[in-house]
Amino acid sequence: MSRKPETVSRLKTIEDVDVNGKKVLVRLDLDVPLEKVKGKRQKVKIADETRLLNSLPTIQYLVDRKAKITIIGHLGRPGGKRVEELSLKPVADWFEDKFPGAGIKVEDNLRFDPGEESVSPTFAQNIVRRLLPDVYIFDAFASYRPHASVVLVPKLVSEVAIGFRFAAEISHLSKALINPKKPAIFILGGAKSDTKITLIPKLAEQADEILIGGLIGSKVQEGTKMYLPADATHQALQAGKKVQEGYDSKLRIAELRQDGLDITAESAKVFADKIMRAGTVVWNGPMGKFEDGKHSAGTEIIARAMNETKAYTVVGGGDTEAALTTFGLESGIDWISSGGGAMLYYLANGTLPFLEAISG
Repeated sequence: MSRKPETVSRLKTIEDVDVNGKKVLVRLDLDVPLEKVKGKRQKVKIADETRLLNSLPTIQYLVDRKAKITIIGHLGRPGGKRVEELSLKPVADWFEDKFPGAGIKVEDNLRFDPGEESVSPTFAQNIVRRLLPDVYIFDAFASYRPHASVVLVPKLVSEVAIGFRFAAEISHLSKALINPKKPAIFILGGAKSDTKITLIPKLAEQADEILIGGLIGSKVQEGTKMYLPADATHQALQAGKKVQEGYDSKLRIAELRQDGLDITAESAKVFADKIMRAGTVVWNGPMGKFEDGKHSAGTEIIARAMNETKAYTVVGGGDTEAALTTFGLESGIDWISSGGGAMLYYLANGTLPFLEAISG
């Protein structure tokens, strides 16, 4: 990591700016799952409110100070055009129910305009000219892509600060990044392997060990080329060999069961033992297809070890959180991040695109 990690002490928070009666533009994580309401044609509802609930302390703080609130964010991948199924109207209705009469406005899906993802200066300027915000609050930790609302809009507003949830994310993740309790172990799994594989070299600089399971493990074993620090073994990976217990390496790849849908009981036990002896553990991605019940053993063993260890534990990623909930083990984790990809990006780089934008 080439730069000093960003910490909350180095950032301006919502409590550091005057929002009383001001026009406040709030960037939130609005990418929530929707589901159709039975018996009601073209009616949808929010299937999981977690990300919206995470925003409540920030919105309540602004409401209490009679701020004129406009919320912006995205939902899904409409591809730069309007897709009615991805409208933020259900989110707008949700906030109206929570804060009746507060006059909170929710702009529709930013990604309906191609300028959001293409990082168009004109798109960002139009947002600011139309809404004329006095203050910009960023409380969208999971929105770590360098899109216009994340990296350009804050540069156009005179007062910029972070919200309570974003501050909490950085505060907790900093404990796993800056002088963590040793040994520090990262566990990577799940099916979304491409992004995680590209981050392994930088994560290897921070971790004492990286335990790899699930689909990502098989991808690494297939010979995906990585350029790791000198003290992390990569020859075995590039040769397609499994890294066995006792191998002098930071990377340890779990054996998969014959059907490839879960790690073996022996590998799960090795990982669990390491978790129990660790000082800090970060986990992103299940070990197998836990949701079908037939391939959940490896993930459940890891989840139980995460609950029983005395280490500082951090979990990120929707599938990992869902696994913890399935096993009824979420309460034993020190911090559950609202953005799995953003969590890994921050731990690997010590910053995020929004933080780079406001510090540049």
